[in-house]
Amino acid sequence: MSWLKEQGSLLRRFLRGDFRKTVGMCALGMALAALLGVGAGLLFPEQAWQALNAFMEQAEQSGVVDAEGELSVFALLMNNWRAMLTSAAYGFVPFLYLPVLSLAMNGMLLGLLAAIFVAGGASLAVYLAGILPHGVFELPALILSVACGVSLCRNMCRMVVSSPDRIPILELLEDLLRVLVLVIAPLTAAAAFVECYVTPVVMGWFQ
Repeated sequence: MSWLKEQGSLLRRFLRGDFRKTVGMCALGMALAALLGVGAGLLFPEQAWQALNAFMEQAEQSGVVDAEGELSVFALLMNNWRAMLTSAAYGFVPFLYLPVLSLAMNGMLLGLLAAIFVAGGASLAVYLAGILPHGVFELPALILSVACGVSLCRNMCRMVVSSPDRIPILELLEDLLRVLVLVIAPLTAAAAFVECYVTPVVMGWFQ
């Protein structure tokens, strides 16, 4: 128990430091990408549909949807957890800030989907019903995982140029691992459960 308290204390200290600024910037970046997606979707509806269909095909191929069209909690959880880890691990590549690409793509996709609903005359309430129940958990997890990757990438850049501001890599990895295990993992688990069992019910209210 004392070990868990210690880990929780270290986690809170890290979240309240410079990492909080990184999370805020990532959240802002995702919001801007979503707005850009809305604009692009309204201006280019055919391309928006193509992007959405490509995403749906990818979802089917990933195994999160079974032959009967039902979502699998375990497959969805593993897919989301893999995506979060990948977003964070991209940070090992210095200078390119690859995690930002994941953030931008997901934000754009959310915007494109909203544009499709608006263009089709559907209520935004239906769109929000399909996004918000599990998005309350999944979107923060995504933003946090990208923030982990950005923090790692920034420190890798500092290591390459021998900046005095660099953080010992093992120390940073320990802090990022706490975020992944103690925050992101529970959020993705909750998101997978809600997406499978709660979101369909909420969407059914609008049918």
